Amino acid sequence: MRKIPRPFKMPWGNGMVVEEVSIVSKYHEPTIQLLQFDSGDKVIRFCSYNDGRFSRSPLMIDEKDLRRLGKATAKARQIRKLVSKLSE
Repeated sequence: MRKIPRPFKMPWGNGMVVEEVSIVSKYHEPTIQLLQFDSGDKVIRFCSYNDGRFSRSPLMIDEKDLRRLGKATAKARQIRKLVSKLSE
């Protein structure tokens, strides 16, 4: 597991990765991150890692692994709360 919290930098702002869940699949490590910008704004990032390195390619995940990633969010209270807003 990667250290939490940890800093991130983007062209439009900096902040911290404050929560993260991931699973290991056949080709990569699909990941959901809760990013909190220095401004206080929070966003969810869907991304992946390959061989321990952040992947800049789009996240593609099959149905079976999507289910596993969803189950992994059970321990990520803040991520689960924000993702649940999708169904409101």
